[in-house]
Amino acid sequence: GTNLDNTAMVTVAGHPARVLSVQGTTSAQVIVPVCLLPGSVAIRAQVRTAATNEINGTYVASASAVRLAVGEYAAIEPAVVAGCATFPAAGVLDSAEYLIAPQAVTGTAGDSAPYRLRGDSSVVSIAMGEGRHAPRPLPFALAFHDALRATEAEMARLPRPPVGPRPMLSPQAPAVSMGDRRSFRVCSSLQCRELPDFQEITAEVKYVGEHAAIFQDVTAPAGLSAEEFAQLGAIFDAELYDVATTAFGAESDVDQNVLVFILLTPVVNRLTPKSQCSQAFVTGFFHPVDIDPAFKQDQRSNQAEVFYAIVPDPTGSVTCNHTVSAVRTLVPVTFIHEFQHMISYYQRVMLRGGNSSEEVWLNEAMSHLSEELAAHHFRVLGDQRKFSDFAIGDLVNAYKYLKDPGASFTLFKQGSGTLEERGASWLFLRWVVDQFGDGVVRRLSETSLTGERNLAAATGEPVAQLLSQWFFANWVSDLPGFTAQSRLEYQTWNFRTVYADLNRQAPTTFDRPYPLVPDVHLGGDFTVVGVLRAGSGDYFRVIQLPSQRGFALQFTDASGGPLPTAVPTRLNVIRIQ
Repeated sequence: GTNLDNTAMVTVAGHPARVLSVQGTTSAQVIVPVCLLPGSVAIRAQVRTAATNEINGTYVASASAVRLAVGEYAAIEPAVVAGCATFPAAGVLDSAEYLIAPQAVTGTAGDSAPYRLRGDSSVVSIAMGEGRHAPRPLPFALAFHDALRATEAEMARLPRPPVGPRPMLSPQAPAVSMGDRRSFRVCSSLQCRELPDFQEITAEVKYVGEHAAIFQDVTAPAGLSAEEFAQLGAIFDAELYDVATTAFGAESDVDQNVLVFILLTPVVNRLTPKSQCSQAFVTGFFHPVDIDPAFKQDQRSNQAEVFYAIVPDPTGSVTCNHTVSAVRTLVPVTFIHEFQHMISYYQRVMLRGGNSSEEVWLNEAMSHLSEELAAHHFRVLGDQRKFSDFAIGDLVNAYKYLKDPGASFTLFKQGSGTLEERGASWLFLRWVVDQFGDGVVRRLSETSLTGERNLAAATGEPVAQLLSQWFFANWVSDLPGFTAQSRLEYQTWNFRTVYADLNRQAPTTFDRPYPLVPDVHLGGDFTVVGVLRAGSGDYFRVIQLPSQRGFALQFTDASGGPLPTAVPTRLNVIRIQ
């Protein structure tokens, strides 16, 4: 090749090889990954985003043990585990430690595969939390947002007139002024499909800025002061709008007034049943019927960019109690989350004619990323309070996921997006952005591709490889006393430090210093059975005492047969000590 340097990454059969050295700029010496399927393999080198053509070589399987230096890792395909996954004896004076992480690396959301991982010394099977994987009912707030994403998917498949880029402000565009009133149709039930599901209300303009106008329902039980509306509007106008559009691209402008309407109405409060207030409540939402030209003549559509949000209700006269301070804290976070959904629908479906909205796991990951991007924006400004307000939701969700990663999907389907799964998808996307730079976010947004194809195109790498490397990062990134390869690290967050600090501040919510605590096994003395869910898996630490004999692992389906090829899986192994 040409222009190689010490950042070059080489893959053999899609698996990372260890680069030993680069000679000049034209050749590299590498160690082939362990445990490949024998036969012809494709070889490719990549320097940052530039990749060579593939060449073919022939791989001959070795009967020797998997020998990894400290810090080296392998993502082993299950088809070759039976004849390959043997590990050498520990040194005479030194112990050895491996992290073993079986994982489903399928790019198909919702895929799963039962598995068994057996060490050669084991006689007793350990079930990975029998019953913990049973479907859990979603709180109403999450079920409502899932229903909206399902509606987006249905609408995206409909024929529609072509839509060009946003026009410049039309001289005939109606002005929006303080005190103006207009009527809106607001989704008022879980499904929101028929016209009676959209309540008609009247709202008054309380703030007008460069990018946003705030309306409040005239029937709101309590309201913000003029100063509080101005402060809330300034957050949208001067801070959040630029954060979101810089990261994800422009929103639509179907009413040609260059404004996003923010409508505070008790209709949103009323969506959440009173019995659900202690679990989760709907804070706000975006509905695609408002901007999709296919619904221009539909009475349900407001033909404007509208974000709907709760109003203050300190006495709980509608349903849940919402103080003024709570609304001022929660609504901006929800706004930037939903604004990403609005931008995504415009960019993918309306602007590029895609016949599918983004897959729900990646759509939600991008919206949770938008919250995090806003947090970092306020941190740069020195506003620690707002940094915490925007970051804490993602950190809580990720903590819940890491406490029991095998129980949740990372690539979840419609209807299963628990907080844990949203935490997983955000963690995965955060790692991707750390590895490929901020520009990858725009590439994920400004496209008609979706899901696995979108991520592979935006990064130039197969999703199975990305998932394996990310899964390692959840344990080894900033692991004390361990130097991880850069591909196995988060760059933006030092999660062990962050969660240890949160554990000190709020031990009830964050009940351990770091949520991920793998089971520990001595040598090959274990057998576990469980279920691998798309993108996720389980973690184990295997420790060998000095002079302890080697061990072997067998990675199969639950009955001991081959794992299904339709659901790609990997046995991830990294030497820790």
